[in-house]
Amino acid sequence: MATYTGKSGVIKISDTAGGGSMISVAEVRSFTLDSTMDTIENTAMGAANNARTYKAGLETSTFTAEVLYSAQEIAGSTDIPALLLGQEQGNFELYPSGDTTSATPANTKVSGACLVTGYSISSSFDDMVTATISAQVTGALTFAAI
Repeated sequence: MATYTGKSGVIKISDTAGGGSMISVAEVRSFTLDSTMDTIENTAMGAANNARTYKAGLETSTFTAEVLYSAQEIAGSTDIPALLLGQEQGNFELYPSGDTTSATPANTKVSGACLVTGYSISSSFDDMVTATISAQVTGALTFAAI
């Protein structure tokens, strides 16, 4: 079974609301994609073995990214202002092990649409200043080998 390292991970986001060119997010330290599936209980009285039963519900996905903070990029950004804090839906692509095509083993691209739901800045006396970006995925995720 193939395994991967995350040192070459990449995040890309559309440069205009709803589409446009995909641009790489600079200075990424880490990112996390979380997906969950709701369950709907369908247990009826007299269920076999007195056990609850469930059906699959709807999927929910979010992602967070930690990046090195750059005040100049935030203050002077003209690339993605409409995507800031959920003002508009944008497209994203996550590459957990890099965006090099024809790699062995093949890299993976996870893509979809999202709303940016949070932005926080963290500062510590013994570390770099970082920013965390949170996003709510809207619609289904797409997984593809590149």
